[in-house]
Order: sequence, then structure tokens, then C-alpha cells
Amino acid sequence: MEIKKVPITVITVIFNAIETIESTILSILEQSSIDSIEYIVIDGGSTDGSLDIIEKYTDRIDLFISEKDNGIYHAMNKGIILATGDYILFLNSGDEFFNENALSEIIVHLSGCDVLYGKTAIKYKDSKTSIRDFYPQSRDWKVIPYCHQSVLIKRTVLVETLFNTGYKIAADYDQYFRLKNKNIKFATVTNIISVYDNEGYSALNYKEMLREYMAISLLNHPGVFKKLQIFLYFSLKIYL
Repeated sequence: MEIKKVPITVITVIFNAIETIESTILSILEQSSIDSIEYIVIDGGSTDGSLDIIEKYTDRIDLFISEKDNGIYHAMNKGIILATGDYILFLNSGDEFFNENALSEIIVHLSGCDVLYGKTAIKYKDSKTSIRDFYPQSRDWKVIPYCHQSVLIKRTVLVETLFNTGYKIAADYDQYFRLKNKNIKFATVTNIISVYDNEGYSALNYKEMLREYMAISLLNHPGVFKKLQIFLYFSLKIYL
């Protein structure tokens, strides 16, 4: 693989997503800052025709791997290890950049920070969208401050904080706390960076995600009162 020295690596993880993969690929290749992007696609051994679509663009994809893996976070970890960009962003099948200038408008804000995140547009089945702002870290006991589609993290930091593959849905939440505990610099932008597909795996397995969130939050917040608050908050959302 020829090393492409660029500010940003965008990684797409896919498995049997024939209906959504092309729009994701195009939203990346159509970025006005494409010359500043390394693009990696990690496929988990799709059998539904997704590979035929990806093959149409392999001359514009810097690295494409198709092989069986142990789930989405195992695949995302592969991408982190293979990336050469200074910062990494994950835009998995079904997700898209907000517009063609999504990355060019925020590259200038990367200097001096380890984690940079912005707003996210959430796309629903009826084609309606809503805007999710990022949350203050003071609320991280119940929600991750950012969507992973709208966060860029320094590669050297990510290599030291790979996703915990023991989690099936909320490994990004676990990773956030490990990043926070490293005492690194977080920064925000007001830009809408990406469009998140609300029909994705975590949205369709909402209660399982909440259970993982509760377990992770309890591990990362000391104190009896705070743990009781966390337990009650998530239990009500899970069982009501």
C-alpha cells in the first residue's frame, strides 16, 4: 500500500449493506477536500452484492479489505491500525457527510486538539431529519457527548484506545471514557458534520444499547448517589 500522508483518514465499515453503501461512498468521494483524505473500506465478507458496488470505486479507494471479522468494532479496530492520516473519522454504511464541504470547513480547527466533534443530522425512515447537538461532558453519565460519525480523533491516540470488542453496540461510549481519562484535549465546532442513519444497528437494538450504556456509565462514575442515579435513569428507559 502506498502511504498517503494526509490530515484525515475516513473509514467505512460494511457488512451486507447493498442498499446504502453507494451513497456513503459517494458522500466521501465527493468531498471538496478529497485530496486531503485517505479513504479505507473494511468489509466483513458481504454476500449480498455490496462488493459489486464497492468494486466500481476501488480506483478511488486507498485501501479496500474484504474478509470475515468478529463484528463491527473488530472491523473498526482494523481500520485504525491501517490508517495513516493524522486524524480518523468513521462513516459507516448508511451514514453520509452533511455536504461536500463538511471536512474542508473543519480541517482548520484540528490543530492543537486530540478530539474534535460537531453536530449531527439524524435521518429517519420517513426521510425527515433532526439535528443533534453535541452534549456537555457534564452529562456524560447518561449520553456520549458526540455521535461517532461526527468526531475526528487523532490516530496516535486511537491506536492506544482501540474499541473494546466485548461490547456489541456501545463500545464508542466505553472508548470515550478511556479517552477522557487520558487527559487529552477535546474541542468542538458548531458545524453539522454528518448525517446519521437512524435505521442503523444501534437504533434498531435500542434497549440492548441502553443496557451496555448503563454498565459502562456505572463503571466510570464513582459514588453511591451517582450510581443510583445512573441505575434508575437507565432502568426507567429500558423497562418503561
